[in-house]
Amino acid sequence: MRIIFRISYMGFGGAEQVFLSVARTLMQEHDVLFVTDSAEGASYTTLLNENIPVRSLDVKRTFMSLLRFKRVIDAFKPDVILSAYPDTNAACLLSAAMARHQAKVVVSEHASIVEHFQHKSALTRLKVRLIVQCLYRLADQVVAVSEGVMNDIVPLIKRADKCCFIHNPVRFDQTAPAFDARSIHQTTDAQPSVIAQTDDDAGAVKKGGSKTILAVGRVTPQKDYMTLLRAVRYLIETQHQDDIQVMIVGGTHDKAEMARLTEYIERHQLQPYITFVGFSDQVERYYAQADLFVLSSAWEGFGNVIVEALAFGVPVVSTDCRSGPAEILQDGQFGRLVTVGDSTTLAMSMIDELDTPSCTRAARLERAAQFSEREISQRYKTLFEALV
Repeated sequence: MRIIFRISYMGFGGAEQVFLSVARTLMQEHDVLFVTDSAEGASYTTLLNENIPVRSLDVKRTFMSLLRFKRVIDAFKPDVILSAYPDTNAACLLSAAMARHQAKVVVSEHASIVEHFQHKSALTRLKVRLIVQCLYRLADQVVAVSEGVMNDIVPLIKRADKCCFIHNPVRFDQTAPAFDARSIHQTTDAQPSVIAQTDDDAGAVKKGGSKTILAVGRVTPQKDYMTLLRAVRYLIETQHQDDIQVMIVGGTHDKAEMARLTEYIERHQLQPYITFVGFSDQVERYYAQADLFVLSSAWEGFGNVIVEALAFGVPVVSTDCRSGPAEILQDGQFGRLVTVGDSTTLAMSMIDELDTPSCTRAARLERAAQFSEREISQRYKTLFEALV
């Protein structure tokens, strides 16, 4: 097969990582080509470094790419095109419709159409709704990253036969090198506090040191880190749990949200307990030394970070947000689920999960293996072969 991965920008988003994972596997037997709007982005460098074929259309906006991508389709003659995100999906479908070469087009949705766009402008919400309702019907298949995201799409396009879901692959496994606290100063833009060493079972409560609680994700309202901060305050002031260190790994995407969180930390004197690490390209090191992983999000498309935590054997507490966490944790079998925004229950669930993990470390690793790059790539390959 000849496969084009169409994405506007190769940043660090979920879709970019999924495309990279699938491409790495499929290019061993098939011809692949990434097509982007511009030769920019950290993951664009990854493509070059890994010798994955890529072509930039050199356009400033995705909808300016229609004719240029049409020419790429006619020249490369792909069997399948896989694209991601509403704007790019729409442009991809229009380019494919204009092309002489007829390729199968698979559009993928990596965020809840309902939740992700609820805080956007009315015009943006209308645009996305029209794209999904009108243009997604032209696709040969619509792939969602979770069953919840798929369930948002089906009522809009009214073609359940064209919709399916394939979960995101996990990037890491428990064989990653052990965390070296000294290296953190080389990989982050802030200096964290106490770093504890992991036990044989990542669910065990460490003795003689702080318990490391990890959260991973950019600082945005979506991640609802305020609920996590309130949970930490509750633990310290009410439960007298002052032997914790919370590490939040992720860049600051929303400066206003970061200012709000910082003000809360300072007002309640939580500085000794909370560290915003910032962006790190070695996040696996934080998973490797964590006692507990917490996802406090108001919504998700899937929740890759939960799977990544499971892949390191780390116990998990997550909000039961749409969409993904309940699917990954199988309704609490592999980690605790709490109501979105409920900081008190989140705090108590964190204590409970540290003291009595929901399942064994082996069970967490086994669950994560079901999201391996090989497993997920095979599902995409099976889909592509069925279409072709």
